Amino acid sequence: MKRNIVIAVVTAAALIGGGTATAIAISGDDETPTTTHPVEALGSDDDRDDRRDDDGDDRNDLDDDDALALAAKVNAADAVAAALEHRPGTAVSVEMDDDDGDDGRNHRSKAAWEVDILGKGDTRYSVWIDPNTGKVLGSEVDNDDDDDAGEVRAALKGTSVTAGQAAQAAAAKGTVTSVDLDDDDRDDRGWEVETVTAGDDDREWLVDLNSGKVTADDDDDRGDDDRDDR
Repeated sequence: MKRNIVIAVVTAAALIGGGTATAIAISGDDETPTTTHPVEALGSDDDRDDRRDDDGDDRNDLDDDDALALAAKVNAADAVAAALEHRPGTAVSVEMDDDDGDDGRNHRSKAAWEVDILGKGDTRYSVWIDPNTGKVLGSEVDNDDDDDAGEVRAALKGTSVTAGQAAQAAAAKGTVTSVDLDDDDRDDRGWEVETVTAGDDDREWLVDLNSGKVTADDDDDRGDDDRDDR
């Protein structure tokens, strides 16, 4: 008795709008092929595209500086340290700057951490640090802020927490995008730090110049709920 040989060929096809898998049985004789019931695929191309779009929504909501800070391999505190090695002095601010530097003021050609340093006398410098390698991309004398050098020195006199240390302290709240000295109020001076998370939660914090304590900035009305946690 002749033995039938059945070969099962399964072809899985992912179709737009929902793919199906079809099983076809072919006998060794001249029988008509039979088709089984369709099996639903595990997700169409459209479904996968929708998931990718949803995952990217948070990133698209971030502004350029925040997105760059989140993706940077070198954080704000490390950028300050690198800048001070290049230009010794007192760091008074650091921020992510997505400007490509094509205004002729420096030689950098991409986004960078910009660190402002108060040097000897009233001389101030701007130093740009590569956010991926930590290398110095360029620096220049910043004459625009020479007039308030004395006020900055007075505000920092007798304090113990540096801009870099403030960035480290606030890093527990999120990715630091900027640190600046807030010396407008004599009773509430401190390092003003901005942070962001991957969920586009940008916040402002005040870091005490002596204790390093991090508190929500009074100007940030979302910080009230966080005070109890500290």
